[in-house]
Formats: sequence, structure tokens, C-alpha cells
Amino acid sequence: MAGAGARLSLGRGIASRLRVPPPCRLAHAASASAEQLTQDKFPVEVRILLDNVVGDTAKVAVLLMMEQHLGHVESGWEPYVKSLPCKGQMHNMMLWDLNELHMVRNSSIYNEAIEQKDQAKKEFSAVKPILEHFPHLFGETNVEDFMLASALVSSRAWWTLRGVSLIPFADFLNHDGFSNSILLYDEQKDVCEVIADRSYAVGEQVMIRYGKFSNATLALNFGFTFSRNVYDQVHIWIDMPEQDLLCREKLDIWERHHSPKAEDMFSCGRTKISFVIKKAKSSRGKGIGVPEILRAFFRVFYSTSLEELEEMTMEAARNDGRLARRPLENTEREIHAHRMLLLHLNDEIQGYSTAIEQLEIANDPASRSVHPFRKEMAKDLLVGELRVLQSASAWVANYCESLSMS
Repeated sequence: MAGAGARLSLGRGIASRLRVPPPCRLAHAASASAEQLTQDKFPVEVRILLDNVVGDTAKVAVLLMMEQHLGHVESGWEPYVKSLPCKGQMHNMMLWDLNELHMVRNSSIYNEAIEQKDQAKKEFSAVKPILEHFPHLFGETNVEDFMLASALVSSRAWWTLRGVSLIPFADFLNHDGFSNSILLYDEQKDVCEVIADRSYAVGEQVMIRYGKFSNATLALNFGFTFSRNVYDQVHIWIDMPEQDLLCREKLDIWERHHSPKAEDMFSCGRTKISFVIKKAKSSRGKGIGVPEILRAFFRVFYSTSLEELEEMTMEAARNDGRLARRPLENTEREIHAHRMLLLHLNDEIQGYSTAIEQLEIANDPASRSVHPFRKEMAKDLLVGELRVLQSASAWVANYCESLSMS
């Protein structure tokens, strides 16, 4: 598996985090005492100063930096700390430089990675005076060290009753997107347990599933990707047609009538709206993949009169309150809306194709300073998202064709 060490998401219980069904059979169980590296291990004077300055993840990152500085002489965590990946082995996108991030500029993950880096820099600025106040505990520190520690914590920590927790060696389990093995933590017994999904040979690696994560999520938070990830999806942004004289009316109607059930599928602003697209199951205009809310958006925002908007509003009132979620009765208008969607998808496809071609240029001067593994990650991410866009484009094209022939 690409990437070093185990990586678990934060903020929820273990079972819900892993999102796995019960194992098909209880083939093997292993357990270990769950001594935890948590912020209560700080000296009292440090813990008091850190309170309300940064969040729990950043605090544990600072704690890890302290244990790294104390080393084998003063730190009881030295064997675990020495086993953690070093900077050259960590590829979370927080650690990418701007030239490396530029490789994925077509993906929405680019902005998320920039925001994550900026947040880490703000947190380091907040804790730096405290670190400098205790040079015997932290030594010389810099933002790069803090970002590495933050990446280590955010990619492998658990959430337990003690808060954000590093649980040595239980957190070295690697990810397999199809594994049904389960990693559990018993708060009462203070024990970690792995329930394997099948019989494993001696020395064979038992892997767990961190979640049904796309390559974008895996790259951002865990530092690895897969060449073919069945959970890939694309987050696209669509500019509002502000030159449209009806733009304000359309936006107001849209905001009043969009489905609350779909709020996790898009976000809305006054200049742009974003949607999440997953791979279409069928290119013949049937199946899952092109979100209904995305199609509804194009029906609304490419209407040409107030009368059309009123018709869609009345239809929503007669049904379940959702706006333009059914095909328009006027076939020409329905085809027009979907052709506008098709144009947008094809523009996205062209941008992704160009970015991938640039990655494949062996002597490109811009890529010479890029870490080879990160370049491969970028390619996996872009190719996966391109497949999703291509499946959506084929779906919409065939939908338009079927309407034209009917």
C-alpha cells in the first residue's frame, strides 16, 4: 500500500468511522493494551497555556513534537515515536509545496489543500510563543515540523473518551478499500481489538478500511491514492450566469426550493454553486451518477422567462416541494438545459485531459522538482476524477439523444 503507517479519521466512534458491515466470519482476533498519547500527558503548565489557543488535533501534534524532542532519555514514548514515518515518507497534501499542488489545480482538492496548509500555519503562529517559552521541552521548532506532526496526528489518530488519541502500534493498520476487518477500541477494558474478515497466514498483513474514500480524500488526509478507486467522485463549481437578467429571481427561487436532503451534495453561494458527481452506472441515460439536483439546477438557470420559473415553482408546490426535479414537459427546453450541462462537463473534461497530458511530459521543467510519488498521486487523482466526468458526460449525451429521437 502506498503511504506509511495506519491512518484513521477523527471525530466519531470507531464503528461509524470505518463504515463496515459485520465481518463475514470471526476468523481471527488480536488485541493489545491501548495506552494512549493524549493531551493530558502535557506538563500542567503547558496544558494551561494551550487551552483555548488551538484545537485538540493541534494540541496532540504539539505533544508529539515534545516527545520527539525529549527522545530516548526522557520520553517513555521513544520506541513509538521513532517508528513513525519521517517527512520523506509522508505525502499528505498539507506537506506538498505550491508547485506540487499546482498539478491538481483542476480538482477542488487544490483549494482544500491550500486552506489546510493555511490553517496549519495559523495554528503554529498561535502556539509558537508557548513552544519558545519551554525550550527544554521543545527545542528549536518551525512551521514545517508542526505541519509534519499535524499530518501524523490527523491521519492516524482516534477519537476516544480522552479526546484525540494516538494509540501506539494499533494505529499502524493499513487501508484496503474492500476489507471487512474491523478495528475496535474497548473503553472499559482499555484494549484495542482487530476482528479479521478471513483467516490470515502467519506474517500476512491484516488491513482495515478507513472508509469509502475517494482519491482526493485519501491524498489530502492520508497521503496515498489508488490507480483505480471505485469511490472516486468529482466536486465541480458552476459560475452563476450573472449576465442573465433573471439571475436574481432564479437564485432566490432556487434557494427557497432546493431539497434539504441534497444539502450534502452541493453548496450554494451568490456567485458559484458546487455539486458532487459520482460515476454514472450507465451511459444510456439510466442509472445512478448524474445527481438530480445538478440537472434541476440547469433546468432552472437556463430557463428563459418568468413564466417558466413560475411553472416550475407551481410544480414543486404540487409535489414534494423540490424544484425542477422532474423532466420539463417542454422537450426542447429539457434538451437545451441538458446540453448546457453537457458543455460544462466537456469543458471540465478538456481541462483535466490537458493537466494529465502535462503530467506525462517527462522533460517538463515544472515537474523536475516534484516528488515522483506525489506526481503519481496527482495522476491517480486526476485520472479517477476524469473517469467520473466522462461517465457523466456520456450519460447526459445519451439522455439528450434519446429525447431527440422520441
